[in-house]
Amino acid sequence: MNEKEGGGGEVSRRDFLANAAMTVGLVASLGTAGYYGVRYLVPEPRKKKFVDVLVSSLKELTPGAAREFIDAQGRKGILVNNNGKVKAFSKICTHLGCEVEWHAIKKEFFCPCHKGYFDANGKNIKGPPPRPLDEFKVTVKDDNIFVALEEV
Repeated sequence: MNEKEGGGGEVSRRDFLANAAMTVGLVASLGTAGYYGVRYLVPEPRKKKFVDVLVSSLKELTPGAAREFIDAQGRKGILVNNNGKVKAFSKICTHLGCEVEWHAIKKEFFCPCHKGYFDANGKNIKGPPPRPLDEFKVTVKDDNIFVALEEV
């Protein structure tokens, strides 16, 4: 019985190199397919883009006053002038999504759904809210108040 009939002898150099080349090619192909498959299933997060939107003027927002606004995605926000320091927050409570109200006399936000309280800086101070209100970046230029809102 000779080697070609299945006798189990030595493998020629040509057969060994051909098998090695096929194995390397197969591993490279599977690795490439796996890489692109994972990139397809778990895409890189897109960077959020923000645009400054004119919301009010300082003359219209006197100290202690608040003004509501709506962003491009339809979410409500509130602009507050706390003794000359202007801040903008989401009106959505971080507990269960109810809308908060600004109480100018107490200088705090109140969520009527579950009696949650936030101070003038949006920090949760009483009740069930687990974290502060979401805050927007505010810029004041030439007596105008701009809020950085996410582009759609």
